[in-house]
Amino acid sequence: MRAIFIADAHLKGLDDPNQKLLCSFLETLKDIDKLFILGDLFEFWTGYNEMLEYHYAPILAQFKRLQEAGMEIIYVEGNHDFSVAPFFKEILGSEVYPDSADINLDGKRFFLAHGDLVEPNLGYKIWRRFLRSFLFSMIIKITPPSFARKVALWLAKTSRRNHKMGDRLDTRQREFARDKIEQDFDIVILAHSHVPEVLEKTVKNRKGLYANPGDWIKEYSYLVYEDGKIRLERYTQ
Repeated sequence: MRAIFIADAHLKGLDDPNQKLLCSFLETLKDIDKLFILGDLFEFWTGYNEMLEYHYAPILAQFKRLQEAGMEIIYVEGNHDFSVAPFFKEILGSEVYPDSADINLDGKRFFLAHGDLVEPNLGYKIWRRFLRSFLFSMIIKITPPSFARKVALWLAKTSRRNHKMGDRLDTRQREFARDKIEQDFDIVILAHSHVPEVLEKTVKNRKGLYANPGDWIKEYSYLVYEDGKIRLERYTQ
């Protein structure tokens, strides 16, 4: 079993050079069984429409190619991309998890999540629920796609400015991982903090791993699972 974990590219559209870079990386993938996307691959994605298809045509084409080649794509939604099922599930046949996933690879139990729900902020959690509500989905449907995109990018920028991450988030994520290892998970993978790392945790004489794939903004990092082990790698052209 070989799997790749990526997250936090925050792709903005056709004019974003990181979309081309990520496509180049995906082109290099060979003999990979599963590709896990742990949220915030896009700066803002909800539902599926012609505007999304236009701005993300290169990366969507890569996903279709990988799926047709036999690679399974699993999407765990983040705080910038949600309701992705119309494309990733209905078109690609991917598994889509709105919050977290409990999966088994080679007999190892994985807990996968974007990591934003580790945040204790109640206001953020209410806002997150609204963005995933039926009301918001209807607003998006009746709004012209070009205008909705502009508003969505503004919301994403505002959210980032008001939601600063730092050492405290790293600490909370590591503590969260310890709790999950205590609940019999072998490997906990979270994103969101943009900090790439692989750490061994021992909880009550039970060993587990906490890992974070980092981002595709500064780090260009990802996780590789192979032969029962997790390692961190970076992409360079």
